Amino acid sequence: MRITKIETALLDANFEWLLVRVRTDSGLTGVSEAHWGFGVRDAIHRFAQYLEGRDPRHVERLWREMYELVSGAAWQGSTICAMNGIEIALWDLLGKYLGQPVWQLLGGTYRDDVRILLDLHAGESYKLGDKTKVGWRNPEAAYEPSAYAERARNAAARGFTALKFDIDIPTIRELDPFNHCVTPGQVDQIVEIVGAVRDAVGRDVDVAIDCHWHYNTADAIRIAKALEPFDLLWLEDPVRPENVAAMAEVTRNTATPICTGENLYLSHGFRELLGTNACRIIEPDFPRSGGISESRRIAHLAEMNYVPFAPHNVGGPLATIAASHVCANVPNFLVLEFHADDIPWYSDLITGDVPAFTGGALPVTSSPGFGVDINDDVAKEHQKYPDEPLWQ
Repeated sequence: MRITKIETALLDANFEWLLVRVRTDSGLTGVSEAHWGFGVRDAIHRFAQYLEGRDPRHVERLWREMYELVSGAAWQGSTICAMNGIEIALWDLLGKYLGQPVWQLLGGTYRDDVRILLDLHAGESYKLGDKTKVGWRNPEAAYEPSAYAERARNAAARGFTALKFDIDIPTIRELDPFNHCVTPGQVDQIVEIVGAVRDAVGRDVDVAIDCHWHYNTADAIRIAKALEPFDLLWLEDPVRPENVAAMAEVTRNTATPICTGENLYLSHGFRELLGTNACRIIEPDFPRSGGISESRRIAHLAEMNYVPFAPHNVGGPLATIAASHVCANVPNFLVLEFHADDIPWYSDLITGDVPAFTGGALPVTSSPGFGVDINDDVAKEHQKYPDEPLWQ
């Protein structure tokens, strides 16, 4: 079996969804989703020139060869995302070739479904042209504590037991966007929002809060301590990820669990973070940080340090289902983020063994590979650039 073509399709959803398809001379195909970002699509096409004609069954060898191919160049960021997108599709292809789900190729599962962390925004969904937006039409009303509470109640009523909200919102912007400082009044606003969510869902639903790196170390500690009464699942990325010592300083000075990792690459990117106890929970972004094999290595490294593994995920159904196979396979899994609750055509994009969310969890597919394929007709309806061919 040989790779004959690697193609990509770029869709316009809550984020860009960059689909990947690996074709072979046997007729089997593997599908996946790469992380969106500058240059990722181009990098996949550059790798395709190297991989066409190769045997796709040697997944880790091909990944290592891609790694070596770019290790002397600017290999972080888009290059790693491209490698991961191809690697995930190769695992799907290998599972289809062997007639086994990917989780079986990894050694089996600890669980039959994975708990979902539903990432939400305040305000109600509404149509803006042909896109669904949330909370942008009337920001002042959309970001009131009552809007957060309503969204939380709705999600809990649908069975979700873990929710995530942002606090870096237009109504609580820093006075100076470059010094990352907040006022006591802004901290009070954050507390009011989080308190409204906690009151709305009670103590049987976990609540996580995302900061998106908006605060300096001192103010991050102040916010984390102010939120301690609400027993958060975690406070995410309170400071920028480059400075592990600063993240550790926040972690040491609050009882609120600190979570980070979506902007780190490969297991080496997590070594210092975990080795210095700089956070309490890690959230590698599955198609960005490492794909199938490297995400498992990151999870195992975290397990050695007694840290839960909670993958970040802003992708579509292919990224989510692929991530669920890794989440089912590692013992220290906590929750898997789901960020596409407001995309009405989410499940229509795929065919085959399409799983449905049940009780706040996602069943792990059991058909060969990831058990799904891409519905080209639906993908065509949501192309980022409608005038170009769907598959490049």
